[in-house]
Parts: sequence; structure tokens; C-alpha cells
Amino acid sequence: MLLGGGGDDDSPSKRLDAYLADWSRGDDATAAQLTTAPARAATALRDNRSGLDGARLTAAVVGDVREQGDRASARVRMTWQVPEIGRWSYVTRVGLRDTPDDGWRVRWAPTVVHPGLDADSRLGTVRAAQRRGRILDREGAALVEARDVKRVGVIAGEIRDPAATAQAIADAVEIDPRPFEAAIRNGGKQQFVEAITLRPEDYDAIEGTIAAIPGAKVLDATAELAPTRGFGRALLGDVRELSAEQLRRLGGSYAVGDVGGQWGLEAAFERELAGTPSRTIVTRVNGTPSEELLARRGVAGRDLRTTLDGDVQAAAEQALGALDDTQRAALVAVQPSSGDVLGVANRPIDDSFNRAFDGQYPPGSTFKVVTTEALLEGRVVTPETTVDCPTTIDVGGRSFKNFEGGGGGEEPFADAFAESCNTAFVSLADRLDPDALTTAGRLFGLGERIDLPVPAYGGQVPRPRDLTATAAAMIGQDRILASPLGMAGVIATVADGSWRAPRLVAEDPRSDGTPLDGAIVDQLRDLTRQVVTSGTGTALVYLSGEPHGKSGTAEYGSGDPPPTHAWFIASRDDVAVAVLVEGGRAGGEIAAPIAEDFFSAIDAGTTPETLAASETSTG
Repeated sequence: MLLGGGGDDDSPSKRLDAYLADWSRGDDATAAQLTTAPARAATALRDNRSGLDGARLTAAVVGDVREQGDRASARVRMTWQVPEIGRWSYVTRVGLRDTPDDGWRVRWAPTVVHPGLDADSRLGTVRAAQRRGRILDREGAALVEARDVKRVGVIAGEIRDPAATAQAIADAVEIDPRPFEAAIRNGGKQQFVEAITLRPEDYDAIEGTIAAIPGAKVLDATAELAPTRGFGRALLGDVRELSAEQLRRLGGSYAVGDVGGQWGLEAAFERELAGTPSRTIVTRVNGTPSEELLARRGVAGRDLRTTLDGDVQAAAEQALGALDDTQRAALVAVQPSSGDVLGVANRPIDDSFNRAFDGQYPPGSTFKVVTTEALLEGRVVTPETTVDCPTTIDVGGRSFKNFEGGGGGEEPFADAFAESCNTAFVSLADRLDPDALTTAGRLFGLGERIDLPVPAYGGQVPRPRDLTATAAAMIGQDRILASPLGMAGVIATVADGSWRAPRLVAEDPRSDGTPLDGAIVDQLRDLTRQVVTSGTGTALVYLSGEPHGKSGTAEYGSGDPPPTHAWFIASRDDVAVAVLVEGGRAGGEIAAPIAEDFFSAIDAGTTPETLAASETSTG
């Protein structure tokens, strides 16, 4: 007997429609009451929907309901909308029975949900993350890739005294115990709560200490890492388990336990590097995936090719390696002919702030390169012009003195530049147009918008408010600010003859500035060469080739005298570099030797591999 859509309220057709409507609406409990086994049905309907990640269902009868005595059956199309998978549809057969007490009821069986299920199985999904893309250097060599690590932590439910355990592990691995303790207290009984991830060589040094702490666990794992702990860390970034807030921001393609970029390039290119996971609908037998029912292939993470040079980056790290662990410093190297960023190093290692790109500092006497261009362009001086270099000079009631240049008499402008005589430059302040420094700064990229995938400060050279401010601006003070990246661009402009916008990703377009006057470029090159041969940059004099440079000692803050940052900018061949040491005494004394170490490391053939080997042997 065939039944259409009509009939009384207790017809098999009406009962089946009611059951399917409740189930499709998400009311699993009410739907289960319309079956012959409400308790088992409620559990199964709930578990299968949960197994499909809370999918929405649309269930509809296909064709007619066939009735024979107290039995009936129909074909039903189940169409699920599964999160992050999409539409999944199939047909199953649903039976009904006319019961003495309750009338027509859906005859419960696991096959009501799916024809492939039985009492021991349910529907589920499997999610498999893709291989994360690597960060590559300009030649395609991996800078960041999967490497072996040790995860140090605890199983939350095994710890009786979270405060004591957190403190003991924190003392061993040198972290703040408070967030670790809170994570232990809030963790699930079987949850592994991580204190820190260590490279094997770092773990080896504390293995005995960790082993002696009750409850401490160490898991072998892999993590996306650079060759050494500090290697480009502030720029390249870090990959760790994502927080709840990060998961909300990234959206549904991510799940609890996923890792992602925390800062730097790893964060900026998170979606490209991570790809999208593959997802599969399966039957699970006693919780274990069994039969694959539908597969959605994911998208593999895409490698990110940068403009960085692995060997230059290694040289940058080695050059800063002798600094104290707490010293704030930065080194950035660029290619003058292209603007490509070749290497970026920051200290302290554990600080994620990329001061090489985004730090804002008075450039001090390194800005005299820009000032000199304005003086030459305005025909105020030539390199041979005799200028006075007194020990001090007063402008508008403010006294200016020399930091690295001695002073005390007249000398050619070229010598004043080489020895970084502040007073000689200050004495020329009233001979420049008020907008001259701002205009010159633009030619060197200062004040330009820097379009990079990570934060980068383009600098500022505002119009001085009065003659005293102009005097200070002549030597890179007043309100002039620049990043190490910006000052690397200044010396790169001298080397190439034109400023080129910095570029960090290999596929990004190049952008060139306005070329400087050729005759002025030649003069600037002679002047910056003299800094190395007989001025404040003699730390570089024995390098091969013909290095050029300019030192800087920049006042900041208050005090009498105020504290100073140490700068040195230099170029050789097609590599330009800026070095900044916060709180350094004098650029020629502190920063110039670091620039020399950088070029010497390049000459010595330093590579990421030799850098890692040297750090391991001395660690």
C-alpha cells in the first residue's frame, strides 16, 4: 500500500514527517520521542550530530511511504551542512511500526542516521593540518622549517601543588611562573600544559634539573624554527599554539590545539603559510576512524620566499653576538641596487620588537649625510670649503658641542665631516632654506611611507620651528626620527645614487626614488670614504674593498649630559648596513666595530650552519 502526503495525524507519513522536522530543526530529544527506542535514539542522534561538528540537517522523504500492515518504510534523503566541509547528502531507508500504545513510531536502528552505521559506530570527522610553508631566503634555502624540539611541561591533573611545580620549572627554564601556574590550575586533568619549547641543545643543559622536578614531563616534538634561537627572530616570528582570542580572530578553519604565527612574517603570512586542513567525514567504530565517506582535500601551506640572504643574516647575528644579553640593539642590511632587505638582527634575542624596522630614534650625526646633500645642493659648501670647528657654539641660547670630533680650529669641510664636527655643521644652519632638510630627507627615503608586510617606520624630517631647531636638525637632533632600516637606506642611497624602497618579499614589486645629482653623489662617496680612512670610522679601515661609512651619537631623553645612542651606517660593494646600539656612548667607538664585525663575518664565509655550530659549541 502506498501513502501520499495526506492521511490522519497518526499515519506513518505524518509521523515520519514530524520526526524528520524535529531532527532537522536540531531538536534531537523531541525527535527521539517519536521512535521505538527514545533513550538510545536520543543518544545516537546527539552523538552523530556532535560527531559532525554540530552540522545542520535537512531531511526529506524521497518518493512515497510504503505501508504493509503494522509496518511502513520510506527512503529519506539526508543533507548535512558540515562546518568547514560543506554539503554532504545521501539516502537511507527509515522503517516505522504501528505500536499498540503509541501508534506509528520510527523503528529505531543506527541505519536511520546512515546506512553504514551499526550499534558500535557513529558519524564523525577527521581534520588533518597541512605541512606549514617554510620561510625561504632569496636563493630558496629554508630559513624557518620544522626542527626537533623538546616541550617541557606537566600533565595538569597530576600536579598537587601548581605553585611549587610552576616555580621549580620556571626557575630551571627562566620564565615567569605566574602564567604557567594559572594554566596548570585551569587545565584539564589529562591536558599537557607547556612551560616552554626548547631546542635540544638548550634542553641538554638543564636535563638533570628538569628530571629532578616531580611531575615535570618532556615531550619530543617538532616546531617551525630558524637555525638558531635568535636568528632573525623579531622579523621572522614564532609559531606556537594559538590562544582562544587568536582562534576567534582567525575563524572556523582553525581549531583548539592548532599552532600559528605569533608575530613577524609568521603572523603576517599566517594563512598562506598554514594552508587549510583536509577534512574527512568518516564512520567511527568505538571512537576510531573506520570508513571514509567524504573527503575534502586541504590546501598545502605555501612557502614564502623573501629577499633575505641567509649568509648575510648569519653575519648580522654574529656581529651582534658579543653584546650583553640585555643590550638593546639592531642591525639591518640592504642591497643598494634594489632596496632588498638582506639581513635583520635585533637584541635582546627574547624581545619580539623589531627595532631594526620599527624603532624610532634620533639619527644623530649619521643624518649629516642628508645635511651635506642639502649643503652641496644649495652650494653652501664644497668638500674643500674651510669651516670653523670650535669646541662649542651657541645658537639661540643653546650650546652645542662635539661628541667624536675634537674641534678647536678651521679645517676643510671634508675633514669636519670625517671627524663628525657638530659645531661646523651647526654654524651653517642659517645658510639653509627652512625646507631644505625636509626635501633632502625625502631624497634618502626619510619621511616616505614604507610598504612592508610587517610594521616599519619611515622616519620624519619636519620643518624646523626656528634657527635653534634648525641647528639641532643639522646634526640629526630636534624632531628628526629614523629607524635603522631608514638609515641603512640613507647610506644605500649614497652607494647607488638613488633611494630604493625597501623590499622584503621576493614577489613584491620594486620602487625607486628620485636619483641624486651625479656630482653630489660622487662627493658624498668621497666624504663617506674619508670617514673610514681617517675619521670616526677607522674600525673598518682594514676591511677588503672600499667601505664607506658615517658615525652618529644621538642624544635622547633628559640629563646633563643626556644619554646617547650609538650609530654607524656603512656600505661596501652592494651591501649597506645600519647599526644602532641603544644607550651606546659614541658611534665610532661602539657601533662602528659591530659594522666591521658584520663585513668580516661575510668575508669569513659565515653561513646559518656555521653560526648554529658555533653557538652550540660555545653554549
